[in-house]
Amino acid sequence: MNSLIKYSSKFDELSDQENRDLARSVISVEKFIKSSAEISEVNYATRDAHAKTYATVKGSLEISENLPDFLTEIFDRKQYDILARFSNGNLVINKKGRENPLYGFSLKIKNVKGQDANFPLVNFPLFPTNSPSVFLKFFTSVNTFLVTKNDNFVVSALDLPHLVKNGFSLVSSMFSVDVTKKILNFLSHRNDFFFSFPYAGIGCYRIGDYIMKLSLKPVNINPDIGKGEPQKNSIHWFLSSQESTYELFVELCEDLKDQPVNDLMRDWKNAPKYCLGKITIPKASFVNSEDPAIENLNFNPFENAENLQPVGKIQQIRKRIYEVSIATRNKLNGQ
Repeated sequence: MNSLIKYSSKFDELSDQENRDLARSVISVEKFIKSSAEISEVNYATRDAHAKTYATVKGSLEISENLPDFLTEIFDRKQYDILARFSNGNLVINKKGRENPLYGFSLKIKNVKGQDANFPLVNFPLFPTNSPSVFLKFFTSVNTFLVTKNDNFVVSALDLPHLVKNGFSLVSSMFSVDVTKKILNFLSHRNDFFFSFPYAGIGCYRIGDYIMKLSLKPVNINPDIGKGEPQKNSIHWFLSSQESTYELFVELCEDLKDQPVNDLMRDWKNAPKYCLGKITIPKASFVNSEDPAIENLNFNPFENAENLQPVGKIQQIRKRIYEVSIATRNKLNGQ
């Protein structure tokens, strides 16, 4: 594996301006979490993204045979227990009306070398911008607007110009060939069943000394299941009535031109790819998502072992946001 790019902390470095924008965004996240129960009309503080849980289940990951040594040195058992959380990507829990078709399939692989490995996967893994500052300014504006709107609808109108301005900057920066293709393909499948989508992580992770992307592909799941029904109903019917399987893939970085670490608006091309293993979710393997202990579970990839940590500038932004979101939510929820 001499051709593979080795991890360096240089991939993670933020500029002074990006760090200042991040500090402002962190404050907005904390304020949003403190208001989130009232905003979503629930009796607990919610996440700052993927707030709505569809279901949480137990399953297993069976590791493939004949993998390279650097993979089996980390995943050194034949089988692992997993927890999986299925969610909607919205910041706010929408109890009525149509939900956006942005979904999360978060994995917690139990006891990988004595430590859980967390991998939040989504069905639209390309990021809308490569500029941390553009993203942070928009994200801060959204949080600020939602909090102010909840406190005083009239006053929130004063925040609208900032939200529109920063939203325009984000939209202006988001068009690339890969993003445009992905959006068009995504729109044509927006009504498909939750489990028929492929899922992937946003950005890269370490895999030992190297850099990977992680993705998941369903095995023989009909996209027309539950057409016209709310996704939550279809998900519960599906999980209650049958076993399902998914292939978990690892792609490796060996050429930064084809597999860029800090360009999240492009799909990787020509990357060495391995099927890490097969995930099986048994029939009716639910855990109670309404149990506060389950709802407050986090799938924070920054709690992974050092050799499975996220990599890249956007990932470092997500790290700080994860930290303040989880700390504030757990404090408010008495965890």
